[in-house]
Amino acid sequence: MNLETRVGLIAALVLSLGLLAAGDAFAAKPSCGDNKCSGGETVASCPEDCSDEPPPEDVCNDGICGPSESFESCPADCDAPQCNNDGVCNAGEDCLSCGDCAGRTGGKPKNRYCCGADTCDASRCGADCGAAVPECGNGIVEYGEECDDGGVSETCDLFCNAVAVTPAVPLNQFNIGDSIGEAEAANGTIGAANHQAVWSTGYDGGDIVNSLNERFEARDSAGYFENNSLRDGAINQAVSGAVMADFATQAQAVVDSMGSINPGAADMVTLLLGNNDVCASSLAAMTDPVLFEQQYRAGLDVLAASPMPETVNVLVSGIPAIYWLWDAKRSNLWCRLFAWPFVPCENLLDGAADDCASSASAEDPDNIYPGDGSSCVRRKQFHAAIRDVYNPILSGVLAEYQAGNQLLNAEYVDIYDVRFSSEHVNGGDCFHPSKAGHALMSGQQWCRSSWGEGDMACSP
Repeated sequence: MNLETRVGLIAALVLSLGLLAAGDAFAAKPSCGDNKCSGGETVASCPEDCSDEPPPEDVCNDGICGPSESFESCPADCDAPQCNNDGVCNAGEDCLSCGDCAGRTGGKPKNRYCCGADTCDASRCGADCGAAVPECGNGIVEYGEECDDGGVSETCDLFCNAVAVTPAVPLNQFNIGDSIGEAEAANGTIGAANHQAVWSTGYDGGDIVNSLNERFEARDSAGYFENNSLRDGAINQAVSGAVMADFATQAQAVVDSMGSINPGAADMVTLLLGNNDVCASSLAAMTDPVLFEQQYRAGLDVLAASPMPETVNVLVSGIPAIYWLWDAKRSNLWCRLFAWPFVPCENLLDGAADDCASSASAEDPDNIYPGDGSSCVRRKQFHAAIRDVYNPILSGVLAEYQAGNQLLNAEYVDIYDVRFSSEHVNGGDCFHPSKAGHALMSGQQWCRSSWGEGDMACSP
Protein backbone atom coordinates (compact mmCIF):
# COMPACT_ATOMS: atom_id res chain seq x y z
CA MET A 1 0.00 0.00 0.00
CA ASN A 2 1.56 3.31 -1.14
CA LEU A 3 1.64 6.53 0.84
CA GLU A 4 -1.22 8.19 -1.09
CA THR A 5 -3.49 5.22 -0.47
CA ARG A 6 -2.71 5.31 3.24
CA VAL A 7 -3.43 9.04 3.45
CA GLY A 8 -6.73 8.51 1.64
CA LEU A 9 -7.82 5.80 4.06
CA ILE A 10 -6.92 7.90 7.06
CA ALA A 11 -8.87 10.86 5.66
CA ALA A 12 -11.89 8.66 5.04
CA LEU A 13 -11.68 7.30 8.58
CA VAL A 14 -11.52 10.81 10.08
CA LEU A 15 -14.44 11.90 7.92
CA SER A 16 -16.55 8.92 8.95
CA LEU A 17 -15.83 9.54 12.65
CA GLY A 18 -16.78 13.17 12.24
CA LEU A 19 -20.04 12.19 10.57
CA LEU A 20 -20.81 9.77 13.38
CA ALA A 21 -20.21 12.48 15.93
CA ALA A 22 -22.30 14.90 13.95
CA GLY A 23 -24.99 12.29 13.64
CA ASP A 24 -25.05 11.87 17.39
CA ALA A 25 -25.33 15.63 17.79
CA PHE A 26 -28.14 15.78 15.27
CA ALA A 27 -29.97 12.94 17.00
CA ALA A 28 -29.69 14.72 20.35
CA LYS A 29 -31.02 18.04 19.01
CA PRO A 30 -33.89 19.17 21.26
CA SER A 31 -37.32 19.88 19.91
CA CYS A 32 -40.23 21.70 21.50
CA GLY A 33 -42.70 19.26 22.93
CA ASP A 34 -40.22 16.57 24.02
CA ASN A 35 -40.84 17.44 27.69
CA LYS A 36 -37.24 18.64 28.06
CA CYS A 37 -36.37 22.29 28.53
CA SER A 38 -32.99 22.18 26.78
CA GLY A 39 -30.98 23.34 23.78
CA GLY A 40 -31.73 27.02 24.23
CA GLU A 41 -35.46 26.60 24.77
CA THR A 42 -37.14 29.19 27.00
CA VAL A 43 -40.56 29.81 28.48
CA ALA A 44 -41.25 32.20 25.60
CA SER A 45 -40.05 29.88 22.81
CA CYS A 46 -41.42 26.63 24.23
CA PRO A 47 -43.88 26.99 27.11
CA GLU A 48 -44.80 23.30 26.74
CA ASP A 49 -41.36 22.20 27.99
CA CYS A 50 -40.23 25.15 30.11
CA SER A 51 -41.82 26.81 33.13
CA ASP A 52 -40.82 29.89 35.07
CA GLU A 53 -42.27 28.48 38.31
CA PRO A 54 -39.60 27.36 40.84
CA PRO A 55 -39.98 23.91 42.39
CA PRO A 56 -42.21 23.98 45.46
CA GLU A 57 -40.41 24.52 48.76
CA ASP A 58 -40.68 22.00 51.60
CA VAL A 59 -43.14 23.30 54.18
CA CYS A 60 -43.08 21.96 57.71
CA ASN A 61 -46.43 20.76 59.09
CA ASP A 62 -47.87 20.03 55.65
CA GLY A 63 -47.82 16.30 56.27
CA ILE A 64 -45.12 15.65 53.65
CA CYS A 65 -41.51 14.87 54.59
CA GLY A 66 -39.76 16.74 51.78
CA PRO A 67 -36.18 16.20 50.56
CA SER A 68 -34.82 19.01 52.72
CA GLU A 69 -36.71 17.96 55.86
CA SER A 70 -35.76 15.49 58.59
CA PHE A 71 -37.06 14.39 61.98
CA GLU A 72 -34.68 16.88 63.61
CA SER A 73 -35.90 19.85 61.50
CA CYS A 74 -39.58 18.90 61.20
CA PRO A 75 -40.77 16.07 63.48
CA ALA A 76 -44.39 16.83 62.52
CA ASP A 77 -43.78 15.62 58.94
CA CYS A 78 -40.87 13.15 59.29
CA ASP A 79 -40.63 9.97 61.32
CA ALA A 80 -37.83 9.45 63.81
CA PRO A 81 -35.07 7.05 62.71
CA GLN A 82 -36.06 3.53 63.72
CA CYS A 83 -34.34 2.56 66.95
CA ASN A 84 -35.99 0.44 69.62
CA ASN A 85 -32.93 0.36 71.94
CA ASP A 86 -33.10 -3.41 72.34
CA GLY A 87 -29.35 -3.92 72.03
CA VAL A 88 -29.76 -5.57 68.61
CA CYS A 89 -28.86 -3.83 65.35
CA ASN A 90 -32.22 -4.44 63.68
CA ALA A 91 -33.27 -3.88 60.09
CA GLY A 92 -33.55 -0.17 59.35
CA GLU A 93 -31.19 0.86 62.13
CA ASP A 94 -27.60 1.99 61.70
CA CYS A 95 -24.80 3.51 63.74
CA LEU A 96 -25.68 7.06 62.68
CA SER A 97 -29.15 6.94 64.18
CA CYS A 98 -29.20 4.17 66.76
CA GLY A 99 -27.05 3.17 69.71
CA ASP A 100 -27.96 -0.48 69.05
CA CYS A 101 -25.58 -0.50 66.07
CA ALA A 102 -21.82 -0.31 66.40
CA GLY A 103 -19.80 1.84 64.09
CA ARG A 104 -16.86 4.15 63.60
CA THR A 105 -17.23 6.91 61.03
CA GLY A 106 -13.99 8.76 61.73
CA GLY A 107 -10.31 7.92 61.72
CA LYS A 108 -8.42 6.03 59.06
CA PRO A 109 -10.55 4.84 56.12
CA LYS A 110 -9.60 1.21 56.71
CA ASN A 111 -11.05 1.44 60.22
CA ARG A 112 -14.33 3.12 59.28
CA TYR A 113 -17.52 1.11 59.27
CA CYS A 114 -21.14 1.54 60.22
CA CYS A 115 -23.26 -1.42 61.24
CA GLY A 116 -26.84 -1.42 60.08
CA ALA A 117 -28.70 0.03 57.14
CA ASP A 118 -29.38 -3.64 56.32
CA THR A 119 -25.80 -4.08 55.08
CA CYS A 120 -23.50 -5.46 57.74
CA ASP A 121 -19.98 -6.78 58.00
CA ALA A 122 -20.49 -9.86 60.18
CA SER A 123 -16.85 -9.84 61.29
CA ARG A 124 -17.36 -6.43 62.89
CA CYS A 125 -21.08 -6.17 63.47
CA GLY A 126 -22.10 -9.70 64.42
CA ALA A 127 -24.62 -12.10 62.99
CA ASP A 128 -27.58 -10.20 64.46
CA CYS A 129 -26.97 -7.08 62.38
CA GLY A 130 -30.02 -6.31 60.28
CA ALA A 131 -32.14 -8.86 62.11
CA ALA A 132 -35.87 -8.37 62.26
CA VAL A 133 -37.21 -6.70 65.40
CA PRO A 134 -38.59 -9.39 67.72
CA GLU A 135 -42.18 -8.84 68.80
CA CYS A 136 -42.71 -9.95 72.37
CA GLY A 137 -46.11 -11.51 73.00
CA ASN A 138 -46.85 -12.71 69.48
CA GLY A 139 -46.38 -16.35 70.45
CA ILE A 140 -43.43 -16.77 68.06
CA VAL A 141 -39.87 -17.34 69.34
CA GLU A 142 -37.80 -14.84 67.35
CA TYR A 143 -34.22 -13.56 67.44
CA GLY A 144 -33.09 -12.78 71.00
CA GLU A 145 -35.98 -14.73 72.58
CA GLU A 146 -35.91 -18.15 74.15
CA CYS A 147 -39.62 -18.06 74.83
CA ASP A 148 -42.73 -16.20 73.77
CA ASP A 149 -45.83 -17.46 75.51
CA GLY A 150 -48.17 -14.91 74.02
CA GLY A 151 -48.09 -12.40 76.82
CA VAL A 152 -47.54 -14.09 80.21
CA SER A 153 -43.80 -13.35 79.99
CA GLU A 154 -43.95 -9.78 78.75
CA THR A 155 -40.18 -9.46 78.54
CA CYS A 156 -39.49 -12.54 76.42
CA ASP A 157 -35.93 -12.62 77.73
CA LEU A 158 -33.53 -15.55 77.52
CA PHE A 159 -34.86 -16.98 80.78
CA CYS A 160 -38.56 -16.25 80.18
CA ASN A 161 -38.80 -13.93 83.17
CA ALA A 162 -38.12 -10.35 84.15
CA VAL A 163 -34.99 -8.83 82.66
CA ALA A 164 -32.49 -7.10 84.91
CA VAL A 165 -32.37 -3.37 84.24
CA THR A 166 -29.16 -2.43 82.47
CA PRO A 167 -27.81 0.82 83.91
CA ALA A 168 -27.76 3.86 81.69
CA VAL A 169 -24.48 4.42 79.90
CA PRO A 170 -22.30 6.81 81.91
CA LEU A 171 -21.36 10.01 80.17
CA ASN A 172 -17.64 9.55 80.81
CA GLN A 173 -15.28 7.07 82.45
CA PHE A 174 -12.19 7.37 84.67
CA ASN A 175 -9.54 4.79 85.53
CA ILE A 176 -7.68 4.10 88.79
CA GLY A 177 -4.97 1.48 88.84
CA ASP A 178 -1.36 0.39 88.56
CA SER A 179 0.83 -0.79 85.67
CA ILE A 180 -2.02 -2.88 84.26
CA GLY A 181 -4.08 0.33 84.21
CA GLU A 182 -1.34 1.84 82.06
CA ALA A 183 -1.18 -1.27 79.83
CA GLU A 184 2.53 -1.42 80.57
CA ALA A 185 4.45 -3.57 78.05
CA ALA A 186 1.20 -4.53 76.29
CA ASN A 187 3.08 -4.19 72.99
CA GLY A 188 6.06 -6.20 74.30
CA THR A 189 8.26 -3.17 75.04
CA ILE A 190 9.48 -3.49 78.62
CA GLY A 191 8.40 -0.57 80.79
CA ALA A 192 6.46 1.26 78.06
CA ALA A 193 2.93 2.49 78.78
CA ASN A 194 0.19 1.88 76.22
CA HIS A 195 -2.81 3.85 77.51
CA GLN A 196 -4.57 3.43 74.18
CA ALA A 197 -4.82 -0.33 74.80
CA VAL A 198 -6.00 -0.38 78.46
CA TRP A 199 -8.89 -2.78 79.09
CA SER A 200 -11.01 -0.02 80.66
CA THR A 201 -10.24 3.39 79.14
CA GLY A 202 -8.35 2.31 75.99
CA TYR A 203 -9.18 4.29 72.87
CA ASP A 204 -7.35 2.73 69.89
CA GLY A 205 -10.12 1.77 67.48
CA GLY A 206 -7.69 -0.17 65.33
CA ASP A 207 -6.38 -2.68 67.87
CA ILE A 208 -7.90 -5.93 69.19
CA VAL A 209 -8.84 -4.46 72.57
CA ASN A 210 -12.55 -3.62 72.69
CA SER A 211 -12.22 -1.57 75.87
CA LEU A 212 -15.08 -0.58 78.15
CA ASN A 213 -14.60 2.94 76.82
CA GLU A 214 -15.18 1.73 73.25
CA ARG A 215 -18.13 -0.43 74.30
CA PHE A 216 -19.84 2.54 75.96
CA GLU A 217 -19.16 4.64 72.87
CA ALA A 218 -20.75 1.97 70.67
CA ARG A 219 -23.80 1.74 72.93
CA ASP A 220 -24.43 5.50 73.15
CA SER A 221 -22.30 7.33 70.60
CA ALA A 222 -24.33 10.53 70.93
CA GLY A 223 -24.30 10.84 74.72
CA TYR A 224 -21.08 9.17 75.86
CA PHE A 225 -18.02 11.45 76.17
CA GLU A 226 -15.41 8.91 75.17
CA ASN A 227 -11.75 8.92 76.14
CA ASN A 228 -9.14 9.79 73.54
CA SER A 229 -5.49 10.81 73.40
CA LEU A 230 -6.30 14.42 74.33
CA ARG A 231 -8.49 13.58 77.34
CA ASP A 232 -6.50 10.62 78.61
CA GLY A 233 -4.30 12.68 80.93
CA ALA A 234 -7.31 13.62 83.03
CA ILE A 235 -9.25 10.39 82.60
CA ASN A 236 -6.64 7.68 83.21
CA GLN A 237 -5.10 8.23 86.65
CA ALA A 238 -3.37 4.82 86.84
CA VAL A 239 0.32 4.88 87.83
CA SER A 240 2.76 2.04 87.31
CA GLY A 241 3.85 0.60 90.66
CA ALA A 242 0.78 1.92 92.52
CA VAL A 243 -0.45 0.04 95.60
CA MET A 244 -3.66 0.35 97.60
CA ALA A 245 -2.07 3.18 99.60
CA ASP A 246 -2.27 5.26 96.39
CA PHE A 247 -6.01 4.72 95.94
CA ALA A 248 -7.10 7.85 97.83
CA THR A 249 -4.69 10.07 95.88
CA GLN A 250 -5.84 8.74 92.52
CA ALA A 251 -9.47 8.95 93.62
CA GLN A 252 -9.04 12.61 94.55
CA ALA A 253 -7.49 13.30 91.14
CA VAL A 254 -10.56 11.71 89.55
CA VAL A 255 -12.95 13.77 91.68
CA ASP A 256 -11.06 16.94 90.79
CA SER A 257 -11.49 16.10 87.10
CA MET A 258 -15.18 15.27 87.36
CA GLY A 259 -17.25 18.08 85.94
CA SER A 260 -14.34 19.57 84.01
CA ILE A 261 -14.38 16.71 81.50
CA ASN A 262 -18.13 16.91 80.87
CA PRO A 263 -19.94 19.18 83.37
CA GLY A 264 -22.98 17.69 85.05
CA ALA A 265 -22.30 14.20 83.73
CA ALA A 266 -22.76 10.95 85.62
CA ASP A 267 -19.27 9.54 85.89
CA MET A 268 -17.94 6.00 86.02
CA VAL A 269 -14.74 4.93 87.77
CA THR A 270 -12.99 1.62 87.14
CA LEU A 271 -10.63 0.40 89.86
CA LEU A 272 -8.02 -2.35 89.62
CA LEU A 273 -5.50 -2.14 92.47
CA GLY A 274 -3.88 -4.66 94.79
CA ASN A 275 -1.60 -6.48 92.37
CA ASN A 276 1.50 -4.78 93.77
CA ASP A 277 0.33 -5.29 97.34
CA VAL A 278 0.45 -9.07 96.87
CA CYS A 279 3.39 -9.14 94.44
CA ALA A 280 6.05 -8.75 97.09
CA SER A 281 9.52 -10.03 97.90
CA SER A 282 8.05 -12.70 100.19
CA LEU A 283 4.72 -13.86 101.55
CA ALA A 284 5.43 -11.97 104.77
CA ALA A 285 6.12 -8.76 102.84
CA MET A 286 2.60 -8.55 101.40
CA THR A 287 0.66 -5.47 102.52
CA ASP A 288 -0.86 -6.23 105.92
CA PRO A 289 -4.55 -7.11 105.30
CA VAL A 290 -5.76 -4.74 108.04
CA LEU A 291 -3.78 -1.87 106.50
CA PHE A 292 -4.91 -2.92 103.02
CA GLU A 293 -8.54 -2.59 104.13
CA GLN A 294 -7.95 0.81 105.75
CA GLN A 295 -6.32 2.12 102.56
CA TYR A 296 -9.16 0.72 100.46
CA ARG A 297 -11.78 2.42 102.64
CA ALA A 298 -9.89 5.71 102.42
CA GLY A 299 -10.16 5.65 98.63
CA LEU A 300 -13.84 4.70 98.68
CA ASP A 301 -14.48 7.55 101.13
CA VAL A 302 -13.05 10.03 98.63
CA LEU A 303 -15.38 8.78 95.89
CA ALA A 304 -18.36 8.71 98.25
CA ALA A 305 -17.67 12.34 99.19
CA SER A 306 -17.58 13.48 95.55
CA PRO A 307 -20.02 16.22 94.43
CA MET A 308 -22.27 13.66 92.72
CA PRO A 309 -22.01 10.43 94.78
CA GLU A 310 -25.49 9.30 93.77
CA THR A 311 -24.53 9.27 90.09
CA VAL A 312 -21.01 7.86 90.33
CA ASN A 313 -20.72 4.33 88.98
CA VAL A 314 -17.81 2.44 90.56
CA LEU A 315 -16.64 -0.85 89.09
CA VAL A 316 -14.18 -2.54 91.46
CA SER A 317 -12.24 -5.38 89.88
CA GLY A 318 -10.98 -8.25 91.94
CA ILE A 319 -7.28 -9.13 91.75
CA PRO A 320 -6.85 -11.67 88.95
CA ALA A 321 -5.31 -15.10 89.48
CA ILE A 322 -1.73 -13.96 88.86
CA TYR A 323 -0.57 -17.58 89.23
CA TRP A 324 -1.56 -18.21 85.61
CA LEU A 325 0.93 -15.60 84.39
CA TRP A 326 3.71 -17.85 85.66
CA ASP A 327 2.05 -20.95 84.25
CA ALA A 328 1.63 -19.33 80.83
CA LYS A 329 5.34 -18.53 80.38
CA ARG A 330 7.15 -21.04 82.62
CA SER A 331 8.45 -23.01 79.63
CA ASN A 332 9.95 -19.93 78.00
CA LEU A 333 13.73 -19.74 78.54
CA TRP A 334 13.87 -15.96 78.00
CA CYS A 335 11.20 -15.39 80.62
CA ARG A 336 12.76 -17.64 83.27
CA LEU A 337 16.37 -16.57 82.88
CA PHE A 338 16.34 -12.98 81.62
CA ALA A 339 12.99 -11.31 82.35
CA TRP A 340 11.62 -12.65 85.61
CA PRO A 341 14.71 -11.98 87.78
CA PHE A 342 13.94 -8.26 87.29
CA VAL A 343 10.16 -8.44 87.86
CA PRO A 344 9.29 -7.50 91.48
CA CYS A 345 6.92 -10.38 92.19
CA GLU A 346 9.19 -12.86 93.93
CA ASN A 347 6.19 -14.52 95.58
CA LEU A 348 5.31 -15.88 92.18
CA LEU A 349 8.51 -15.88 90.14
CA ASP A 350 11.39 -16.94 92.41
CA GLY A 351 12.50 -20.46 91.53
CA ALA A 352 10.70 -20.07 88.22
CA ALA A 353 11.26 -23.67 87.13
CA ASP A 354 8.37 -26.02 87.83
CA ASP A 355 9.03 -28.02 91.03
CA CYS A 356 5.46 -29.18 91.57
CA ALA A 357 4.97 -32.88 92.23
CA SER A 358 3.35 -33.46 88.84
CA SER A 359 1.84 -31.68 85.88
CA ALA A 360 -1.53 -32.23 87.51
CA SER A 361 -0.31 -30.37 90.58
CA ALA A 362 1.05 -27.47 88.50
CA GLU A 363 -2.37 -27.18 86.86
CA ASP A 364 -4.14 -27.14 90.23
CA PRO A 365 -3.01 -24.04 92.19
CA ASP A 366 -5.86 -24.42 94.68
CA ASN A 367 -4.40 -27.57 96.28
CA ILE A 368 -0.97 -28.51 97.64
CA TYR A 369 0.07 -32.04 96.61
CA PRO A 370 2.43 -34.40 98.46
CA GLY A 371 5.83 -33.90 96.88
CA ASP A 372 5.31 -30.27 95.80
CA GLY A 373 8.60 -28.36 96.02
CA SER A 374 9.11 -25.20 98.05
CA SER A 375 8.58 -22.81 95.12
CA CYS A 376 5.42 -24.65 94.08
CA VAL A 377 4.05 -24.45 97.63
CA ARG A 378 4.91 -20.75 97.89
CA ARG A 379 3.14 -19.97 94.61
CA LYS A 380 0.02 -21.82 95.76
CA GLN A 381 0.04 -20.00 99.11
CA PHE A 382 0.35 -16.73 97.21
CA HIS A 383 -2.61 -17.79 95.05
CA ALA A 384 -4.66 -18.67 98.14
CA ALA A 385 -3.94 -15.33 99.82
CA ILE A 386 -5.45 -13.45 96.86
CA ARG A 387 -8.47 -15.76 96.86
CA ASP A 388 -9.11 -15.99 100.60
CA VAL A 389 -7.84 -12.69 102.04
CA TYR A 390 -7.47 -9.77 99.64
CA ASN A 391 -10.35 -10.27 97.19
CA PRO A 392 -12.84 -10.86 100.04
CA ILE A 393 -11.77 -7.48 101.45
CA LEU A 394 -12.44 -5.81 98.10
CA SER A 395 -15.89 -7.38 97.73
CA GLY A 396 -16.96 -7.31 101.41
CA VAL A 397 -16.09 -3.69 102.13
CA LEU A 398 -17.75 -2.51 98.93
CA ALA A 399 -20.91 -4.36 99.94
CA GLU A 400 -20.90 -2.35 103.19
CA TYR A 401 -20.75 0.93 101.28
CA GLN A 402 -23.58 -0.20 99.04
CA ALA A 403 -25.71 -1.24 102.01
CA GLY A 404 -24.99 2.06 103.72
CA ASN A 405 -26.18 4.05 100.68
CA GLN A 406 -22.72 5.57 100.25
CA LEU A 407 -21.96 4.21 96.78
CA LEU A 408 -25.29 3.01 95.45
CA ASN A 409 -24.05 2.44 91.90
CA ALA A 410 -20.92 0.48 92.82
CA GLU A 411 -20.36 -3.17 91.94
CA TYR A 412 -17.62 -5.74 92.41
CA VAL A 413 -16.55 -7.87 89.47
CA ASP A 414 -14.81 -11.16 90.24
CA ILE A 415 -12.36 -12.25 87.53
CA TYR A 416 -10.33 -14.57 89.75
CA ASP A 417 -11.20 -17.66 87.70
CA VAL A 418 -10.08 -16.08 84.41
CA ARG A 419 -7.05 -17.96 83.16
CA PHE A 420 -4.28 -16.23 81.22
CA SER A 421 -2.67 -18.25 78.43
CA SER A 422 0.64 -17.53 76.72
CA GLU A 423 -0.88 -15.14 74.15
CA HIS A 424 -2.42 -13.11 76.98
CA VAL A 425 1.01 -12.32 78.47
CA ASN A 426 3.48 -10.06 76.64
CA GLY A 427 6.79 -11.51 75.47
CA GLY A 428 8.94 -8.66 76.80
CA ASP A 429 8.74 -8.80 80.59
CA CYS A 430 6.63 -12.01 80.42
CA PHE A 431 4.42 -10.69 83.21
CA HIS A 432 2.06 -7.91 82.20
CA PRO A 433 -0.97 -8.62 80.01
CA SER A 434 -0.46 -8.27 76.28
CA LYS A 435 -3.04 -6.55 74.08
CA ALA A 436 -4.73 -9.94 73.84
CA GLY A 437 -4.70 -10.04 77.64
CA HIS A 438 -6.34 -6.65 77.87
CA ALA A 439 -8.93 -7.78 75.33
CA LEU A 440 -9.63 -10.81 77.53
CA MET A 441 -9.94 -8.65 80.65
CA SER A 442 -12.25 -6.17 78.95
CA GLY A 443 -14.58 -8.89 77.72
CA GLN A 444 -14.72 -10.60 81.10
CA GLN A 445 -15.20 -7.37 83.05
CA TRP A 446 -17.98 -6.27 80.70
CA CYS A 447 -19.87 -9.55 80.62
CA ARG A 448 -19.63 -10.11 84.39
CA SER A 449 -20.90 -6.62 85.23
CA SER A 450 -24.39 -5.21 84.96
CA TRP A 451 -23.33 -3.54 81.71
CA GLY A 452 -23.21 -6.92 79.99
CA GLU A 453 -26.80 -7.79 80.89
CA GLY A 454 -28.66 -8.60 77.68
CA ASP A 455 -25.52 -8.45 75.53
CA MET A 456 -25.81 -11.41 73.19
CA ALA A 457 -22.02 -11.49 72.83
CA CYS A 458 -21.84 -12.46 76.52
CA SER A 459 -24.11 -15.49 76.15
CA PRO A 460 -22.36 -18.83 76.67
